Amino acid sequence: MKKIFLLTLIICFFIACSNDKQGNKDENTSSNIEASLEQGEDLNFDIHIINGTSILVEKNNKKITFDTDKATLFVFFTTWCTPCLAEIPSLNNLQNKYKDEVNIIGVLLEDKGDEDIKAFKDKHKIIYEIANGENNYLLAKSLGGVNGIPTMFLYDKYSKLVNEYLGLIPQEMLEIDIQKAIF
Repeated sequence: MKKIFLLTLIICFFIACSNDKQGNKDENTSSNIEASLEQGEDLNFDIHIINGTSILVEKNNKKITFDTDKATLFVFFTTWCTPCLAEIPSLNNLQNKYKDEVNIIGVLLEDKGDEDIKAFKDKHKIIYEIANGENNYLLAKSLGGVNGIPTMFLYDKYSKLVNEYLGLIPQEMLEIDIQKAIF
């Protein structure tokens, strides 16, 4: 019985959180996720980073580009997602190791103020940047949708998709793909 319980616990830990969680989500969050995005629609919008900077996202003819000179790992998360919290140390390690070649951007899919997110970032000792705002939902739609969290998209410095991930991913696996993205 203990083995079955332990196996169930491990499986739950490695499975991504569902976006259907009602916990701390505001009702407006659900409507934001439903932001309309037509097939082939051209878009230009900013993703606002809580440190005061932003990343310009351009979507033209189904091709998406970012105004960054580094590879970028977009990590879609919420503050209530257990696997999202579990991956923070690995993402911090990767940010430290590849800070000159990779931007790791946590993309919040939850309705929280910047001050709340700064407190969350301090509490969990997050060293990578976090994006907050309604355009996070537009980014999720532009990248093809986020069906569970955590979800990550890794792009090289030329905005070419290297890989996408759903759920908790081992640091070693991410590092192999990051090395592909930066060389």
